[in-house]
Amino acid sequence: MPDMYRAKIQKSLLFLMLLAGGCQSSNTKQNIVQINLVGEPHALDPRLARDPQSQTLLRMFFEGLTRVGQNDEPQLALAKGVEISEDLKTYTFTLRESKWSNGDPVKASDFVYAWRKTLSPGFPSDNAYQLYVLKNGQAVKEGSRKVDELGVLAVDERTLLVELEYPTPYVLELFAMPFFFPVNQLVDERQPKWAEKQETYVGNGPFLLSQWRHHDEIRAEKNPDYWEANIVQIDGIEIVMLEADTEMSLFEKKQLHWAGSPLSQIPVDAINSLKKKQEVFVKPMAETAFLRVNTKEPLLDCPKVRRALALAIDREAIVEHVTQGGQLPAMRLVPPSMLLQQDPYFKDGATESAVDLFNEVLEEQELSKQDFSKITLLYISSKRAHLIAQAIQQQWEKAFGVRIGLESVERKIYFDRLAHQNFDLAFCSWGADFHDPVNFLEVFKYKSQSTNNTHWEDPEYIQILNDSYRLTNPDDRYQALAKCEKILMDAMPIIPIFHYSMLYVKDKRLNDVFLSSLGGLDFKWASLENEN
Repeated sequence: MPDMYRAKIQKSLLFLMLLAGGCQSSNTKQNIVQINLVGEPHALDPRLARDPQSQTLLRMFFEGLTRVGQNDEPQLALAKGVEISEDLKTYTFTLRESKWSNGDPVKASDFVYAWRKTLSPGFPSDNAYQLYVLKNGQAVKEGSRKVDELGVLAVDERTLLVELEYPTPYVLELFAMPFFFPVNQLVDERQPKWAEKQETYVGNGPFLLSQWRHHDEIRAEKNPDYWEANIVQIDGIEIVMLEADTEMSLFEKKQLHWAGSPLSQIPVDAINSLKKKQEVFVKPMAETAFLRVNTKEPLLDCPKVRRALALAIDREAIVEHVTQGGQLPAMRLVPPSMLLQQDPYFKDGATESAVDLFNEVLEEQELSKQDFSKITLLYISSKRAHLIAQAIQQQWEKAFGVRIGLESVERKIYFDRLAHQNFDLAFCSWGADFHDPVNFLEVFKYKSQSTNNTHWEDPEYIQILNDSYRLTNPDDRYQALAKCEKILMDAMPIIPIFHYSMLYVKDKRLNDVFLSSLGGLDFKWASLENEN
């Protein structure tokens, strides 16, 4: 039997077993939270994880120097104290006494090892650029400095000295992200693939990885050796991997305690019904949906064409009639919550201006409308993405008389196509890792970095961004970042569509799950009331 069909049958059997469990499940799992991950996590090595699913799991299994608390602000976690130098570039952390899940003590050297490994030139981490805030971080990754010149030092087992390349106002929030978590050095050196199966997995977070059936189920149980185990109220978490439509069926059968953002999407056709019953929660999110443009492709290498395409999109219609989840039309990259630039860079649905620009291009480059029918919009296979792509296709056809192609592909193929710039236009999004506009602007700094994928690069943009790192006056820094966003919006290698909101439903018995404004889901403080 082919693997693809075997996997489908196994998922169907699991679904039937869960539905059949009925009352028995709720009686025997009174303090176990049940959630759906939708698919297999990309990676459970904190140095490699980028997707929300993987990062949610890593918050269960790991603890960093800091953790984002229930007030949406970073607080000390594995670090029990920190001293900061007057120039705001040196941080000296004192670590708590804590253990890895295999009994080894967590040492300052585990942080040094993890960060050096991430920034080693041959180590394949998409998140490595986040560590460029460390002194010599970028130079180490590029091979022009030795790894032991990185600005991090284990003074002793419980003292970690961190030197920054420049003052970084958001650094304590950064330290709460998985790519700054420690890794057990002894385990990683002996078993480099330790993070790929439960038998070798080692963490230091509020929960332990107790079971991992790949593409099927993950189980987490409370970690009795966690430094703040007395705060953790639930006994564990069961995580299945099923499609979004199946997720809602399970939630309605009380077989899941949470459904929707940030791990999946509530089906579009279910939103109105949930709104009427007042069962859906909506929370703004610092994430922007946009079209990546392959600026090397003929027709799309002209900024005037890209601007015409942007002006012809009616974003208000898309968020009102398609996504229907409280999203905001985006006429900029950086979400409004980051307070960088409140005025839009262009007008939404400015069809007349769009047509004028488009006709200018046809005349200047001696093109016909039929030439533009060769353009294809790529997106990940899902009902919502298809509806969004279809709406854009129809709006452009109405404005320009051109019908572009649509191509939906599976997630893995999509990211492979993106990485190799094998696309014309691609429906994408970017969510912030920390509360600062630079987190969006750095994405498009160099055309060679894995987050860009547009072939676009601008020397002035790079220079202003580099200069902003050394500005200590917040107003001056924000002005510099606003200049960068204007350069990006003028060149239009991306076409903003909307700013996200999170839609989710949860069991009334589930309390104190923390969902950050950046989409971070944390079960450390969660509690589950008895059904009776």
